[in-house]
Amino acid sequence: MKKSGIALALTVLFLLCSMQAQAMPVSYGTATHYTTEWQELATYENGTLTSNYGVFWSVDNGATWGQDTNLFVGQEVQFMFNMHKANVGTHYADFLKSWVDWGQDGSFDDPADVIAFRFQELLTNESGNMGSYNTPTHPDYTFYSGIYSLAEENIGDLWLRSRVTCSASLAASMGKGWNDQWGIDAATYNSGFKPTGFLGQGEVEEWKITVNAAPVPEPATMVLMGSGLLGLIGLRRRKK
Repeated sequence: MKKSGIALALTVLFLLCSMQAQAMPVSYGTATHYTTEWQELATYENGTLTSNYGVFWSVDNGATWGQDTNLFVGQEVQFMFNMHKANVGTHYADFLKSWVDWGQDGSFDDPADVIAFRFQELLTNESGNMGSYNTPTHPDYTFYSGIYSLAEENIGDLWLRSRVTCSASLAASMGKGWNDQWGIDAATYNSGFKPTGFLGQGEVEEWKITVNAAPVPEPATMVLMGSGLLGLIGLRRRKK
């Protein structure tokens, strides 16, 4: 093998190892889906795909949304989830659920790890347009989490998993039949929507977000702050 071929092979191996190092730890289990035809985590604007991702977050009270994987203690973070439907389907509802391992224990078992559970009743929004491969009247939905304050106990790597699916897939995962999905209440759907396992329709998206200690002010900033404080003290003395 030529040197260039060896170098290329080593580069590919390095990249594969790097990718594996970023993979979600096995302790979290796996989440799989068969098809994204009816629900996917993706972002569309006016019918045009703008991002293959559907999970974003904001640390400025929703002024901007991005995917900065390095956050800091003291920030307040809110998550946004974009779900797209290419086809209507004939099921009862579409669901989103998302988890963050706040305790960093290698699982999503803690009820506090659930940051979002939302569902959209399909029949309400697509009345008159039902049919598996019909174009949805409302193809895009956006859901939001609450706002979370990052504290020192969150320092480290936080793993996030988000899933979208349909009522038929959730019902099947609970051992129910197609016709049962209309009789299941929201609480049962919520408890039955797991962070692991197989769900026929839908998609999963995973992120690693690193929470860092609050940044220490630079020396120049400290000098400016000190000068300001001295100025305030002098002003107060003059007023006296």
